[in-house]
Amino acid sequence: MRKIDDPSGSFDVAVRDYLSTIKAARVRLHLLEDTHSTAALLTSQIQLYDMLLDELSEIHSSLAIYFEDARRPPPASGRAGLNA
Repeated sequence: MRKIDDPSGSFDVAVRDYLSTIKAARVRLHLLEDTHSTAALLTSQIQLYDMLLDELSEIHSSLAIYFEDARRPPPASGRAGLNA
């Protein structure tokens, strides 16, 4: 999983990565719905749901950090004290 605040990637790329993972898991879950339930199938479904929850948690955490940073005032330029 790529963090949204990772300097090697942009915010949009990271969100697309998260959403692609979620979409792939959703497709796999739909494919599993048409089969008869077995212990292995249920285990696979649980693992996919766990992965979905992890991805959603990463998105939530990263967005919280992103918006927290966006709300902070820009740093002082250092010139304000020179004119005083």
